[in-house]
Amino acid sequence: MAANITARLSHNPVSLDETFHLIYEADSNVDGEPDFSVLTKDFEILSSSQSTNMRSVNGQWSLKKSWDLALISKQAGVFTIPSVPFGKDASPSVRVTVKPSTSNNMQGTSGKDAFFIEVTTDRKSAWVQSEVIYTIRFFTSIPINRPTLSEPETSDPDAIIEQLGQVANYQKMINGMTYSVSELRFAVYPQHSGTLKFKPILFEGRLPRGRSNSLFDQFMQTGELKRLRSKTISVNVKPRPAGIPAAEWLPAEDLSLEQEWSEDITQLRTGEPVTRTLTIKATGLTAEQLHDLEIPEVAGVKQYPDKPVTENQRKRDGITGIRQIKVAMIPTQAGTYTIPAISIPWWNTRTGKQENARLPETMVEASGMAVTEQVQQTIEMVPPQTQTSQPEADTTATAASRSDEVIVNPGYWPWISLALAVGWITTTILLFRNGRTGSKPGQASIHPPILPLERAVEKACSRGDADKTKDALLEWAKLRWPQRAIASLADIADASPHDLREQVHALNSALYSPHASDWDPAALRSAFQAFNSQQQKKTKNAESILEPLYKT
Repeated sequence: MAANITARLSHNPVSLDETFHLIYEADSNVDGEPDFSVLTKDFEILSSSQSTNMRSVNGQWSLKKSWDLALISKQAGVFTIPSVPFGKDASPSVRVTVKPSTSNNMQGTSGKDAFFIEVTTDRKSAWVQSEVIYTIRFFTSIPINRPTLSEPETSDPDAIIEQLGQVANYQKMINGMTYSVSELRFAVYPQHSGTLKFKPILFEGRLPRGRSNSLFDQFMQTGELKRLRSKTISVNVKPRPAGIPAAEWLPAEDLSLEQEWSEDITQLRTGEPVTRTLTIKATGLTAEQLHDLEIPEVAGVKQYPDKPVTENQRKRDGITGIRQIKVAMIPTQAGTYTIPAISIPWWNTRTGKQENARLPETMVEASGMAVTEQVQQTIEMVPPQTQTSQPEADTTATAASRSDEVIVNPGYWPWISLALAVGWITTTILLFRNGRTGSKPGQASIHPPILPLERAVEKACSRGDADKTKDALLEWAKLRWPQRAIASLADIADASPHDLREQVHALNSALYSPHASDWDPAALRSAFQAFNSQQQKKTKNAESILEPLYKT
């Protein structure tokens, strides 16, 4: 026989953010445990309890089971609380009316409420992908146990939201009442134009019983549960202006481009490296939003860029993103070189106009003999970096994971310095020997280390550019297999292991086959990195590579 189950409400209607109770009662054992998950679509279950009562009247025993649930509605409206299954038994459904909250503490304007929430933005209109500062302030004039605030959410699912520092606590006098204020700030970067809505912030806390603030109340979470929702506020997000390509869209309050040199650029020596440090600094953008710098080539100067280093400086008024790259430059012969100007177009969000951050042309002078073949061979033999080359996106993600810490990677530099030092010693020894025994002068053969070429392949794959990937692969393969006559992707495939060969064939087919099919840039990049990782494991350490140079 099925159990008779009833359902009733503690009161009806109820207000939004007000707790109410839903009580189920059965006059006999039910078939199974109740499944209250059907309630969670429209309500939150704050607590639940169960009791059993048996009594005897004139020798007749009766059983009464009760389930008491404390609920709070997720939104206003008229709802039908669905039937709850108790095994094969079931409760009846119940209708409840939830009215919008009428408390003026939602707005926080009266100055007489015991507590309220205030939310603001630093502007009513912004450009897409630019910075908006969203501030949450919670005011209270009474002690509250276990207060919590929900995370900010917007109508833009792709918006970037970064917290600016920790909670700031202070006091403020409003209409003669002293409030304790907790303030949180966030930098928000909308990714789509249109109306950006900030969803209400939800506050939840418990008022101590009898306005006491005992340790029992604090740790046992007793007291009346209170909830508040902030108002919804909006910002108008303007689209990227017509005529400005996405690659040049950098909406910032300020953007600068700076350079530093490790040596006096008017007194450089051929064959000796100098480090050029290029730094982009943007107020109102994260480091992850800044683009890679295109390093212009300079005839007669070999350049070896390191991986970019990024930093996000968080302050209360926003984020300043910094992207820095170090480039080792080695002049190969004496002369005066012109380093081309570098320009970065960006959008000034204060003036609503496009501007350019620019480094002018730079003149450098080098003196000394041309670089010898032995030095260049030494540079080529030494591995530029012992660790497996990682995708560029991984480096950026590590540096941008809500950390203000700069990650410094020495990269190629120690190897180039060591190689050059040993190379010059070796050159001196060889010149001494040649003076005694005579030898044919060799023409300098200058090849870049393979690491920059590996990065070029990975970068082209990341951009999904098939033509540039092909070009980068050809340059890399010519250095990887100098004994082979590499002239096509087919030649690279023949020299490659199975996984890389398959991906190179796929790229070749996508470029030249009459029945062209899509290629998978990520799969090619993965196979390429796996191959390079295996090659690096086979490479001997620097000492064993350089040791033959000391033999007489």
